[in-house]
Amino acid sequence: MSKKGQNKKLKALNAPKIVQIKRKENVWTIKTRAGTHKAQNSIPLGILLRDYIKIVGNLKEAKNILLNGEVKIDGKIRKDYRFGIGLFDAIIIKKQKLFYRMILDKKGRLKTKEMKEEPKDKICKVEHKKAFGKKIQITTNDGRTFINKEANIGDSVKINLHDGKIEKILKQKQNATIYITSGSHCSETGKIKEIIPSSIKREKLVKIEQDGKIFETIIKNIIIIGDEKEEIQL
Repeated sequence: MSKKGQNKKLKALNAPKIVQIKRKENVWTIKTRAGTHKAQNSIPLGILLRDYIKIVGNLKEAKNILLNGEVKIDGKIRKDYRFGIGLFDAIIIKKQKLFYRMILDKKGRLKTKEMKEEPKDKICKVEHKKAFGKKIQITTNDGRTFINKEANIGDSVKINLHDGKIEKILKQKQNATIYITSGSHCSETGKIKEIIPSSIKREKLVKIEQDGKIFETIIKNIIIIGDEKEEIQL
């Protein structure tokens, strides 16, 4: 049999845990199209408009708004209702003067945080680093690539959403401000007290100080969001 392309169907019960929907009301839901974020770490733009922000009553209305070019994600107009929205993405709907940033709740699910003004920057985590001749390329958690020798895997970069360039590199180091993306402290912030090297039996750990208390988590559960203070409003 010949290939028929990507399967576009997704049952609501099988939707990624990061998506907040009523799974037993409808059999089917929107499936995220492959794009900037991994499917398990993002929600479709159609669900965002209909179920999160609730500026439309159904998917047909969401498609009309998108096709009119009224919605910007990270400063770019997006018209695909299946486009994936992930952590720290900035949503701009200028006609209604609505601005949001995506953050996490205690259970690790994406939710919107309403902003008073249009977000001008974004923080991305460096996930890959490769050498191309004399140049070093880094790739962030939202699929952006940059030629940069200073940032390492685990660091973060502050991106200007107007020109897409790096404004600042946020190093994974002691006293850096972090945002926790998984575990019992998910969605909380704190400061790095100590980075514990990995061993054969365990992953690299990080000690986090929060309001005078200290706890540990694996280092892949954190994103650097500032040096002494947060670089973006959360």
